[in-house]
Amino acid sequence: MQGLLTSPRENLTTETIQRLLTDASSIHVDLGCELLDQSLLVIHDISEFVERQGGSVRRQSFANIHAELSITLTEELDWGQAIIRPYMVISADGDSARFNLGAYYTNAPTRDLSRIPITYEVKGVDILHRLATPVGDAHFEATGTGYLAAVEAILIDQGFTSYIIDPQKITSVLPADRIWPMQDQITWLTVVNDLLAAINYQGIWSDWNGALRVQPYIAPVNRASEWTYDTDSIRGNISPDRSVTFDFYEAPNRWVAVRNNNLADETPEEGNGIFTYINDFDGPTSVAARGGRVITKTIQVEAADQASLEEQARVTIAADKDVATTYSLKTVPNPLHWHFDRLTLNDNALTQPVEVLGYAWELPLDGGDMGHTWRNV
Repeated sequence: MQGLLTSPRENLTTETIQRLLTDASSIHVDLGCELLDQSLLVIHDISEFVERQGGSVRRQSFANIHAELSITLTEELDWGQAIIRPYMVISADGDSARFNLGAYYTNAPTRDLSRIPITYEVKGVDILHRLATPVGDAHFEATGTGYLAAVEAILIDQGFTSYIIDPQKITSVLPADRIWPMQDQITWLTVVNDLLAAINYQGIWSDWNGALRVQPYIAPVNRASEWTYDTDSIRGNISPDRSVTFDFYEAPNRWVAVRNNNLADETPEEGNGIFTYINDFDGPTSVAARGGRVITKTIQVEAADQASLEEQARVTIAADKDVATTYSLKTVPNPLHWHFDRLTLNDNALTQPVEVLGYAWELPLDGGDMGHTWRNV
């Protein structure tokens, strides 16, 4: 999630923002929008050209391109090149807070010629889409190249200047040459995410300001909860319309991860190129819970070393074990949400609080209820 006190809210208090989003008995929601240059600097504010009704921001963290924007403008832009950043302002009792909602390229919109002025129904796509360009040739990274150095070089070559790279694995280098063949489906995003996966970094994503983020993967179970939803809150921040789905019958309980970039003179074996994990007793998908039934999943991955192989495998294992429970619900608008949010749900219809991972949401820009899809952690 967005930090409570990050720009442009750094002059507020945590208590003020929490009250606006949770405790205020009523709120006012306003919508703004900025036109940005390629460096994400503001060219000018275009809020006067924004229709306040309709529109939304949608985010799906498991998707290849994570975010989409729908918004209606009364001003023509350089469609296909223009970058816009919508923002929401929530106010109550004399206090207000602004929340940026990402940066988006704008495609050719639908024009309503019957209206004066003409309106443009704009579909925006996550600025990450710039990396979705096919490489157009074979791409080569040599033995000894730093993984993060290679990623940064690609970002710069593709015109990105606003990015944040966590240097934790700055010393990790490719143990062998790596070639991506010339294929239409091989994009710069493919190459970047392949490089990051090899050192157990999560896939690259864009934040609420539009900056790209590169950082190590941390399993949701090892992260602190970022927000609590409670059916007993003052404003009733969870809608009565909610559901829980259990679907785990085909989930695996044995995983075999194989490192597919072993050196030519190495035969992969357990502990050196192969990692096997069996869930004997943990939860309803375990071998014991299924009366001895074993369902195996094989994972082929690029990995910098055995430790990275095991780290990547555990990401998949955790996801497969947690797939059993999905929560679909609506809440009051909360524009702090972003990418793979770690949440706590206190629902009086459940026997106890549950820890969940938020991976999909839709925020109406007019202040309507926000839709979510979560899964258990």
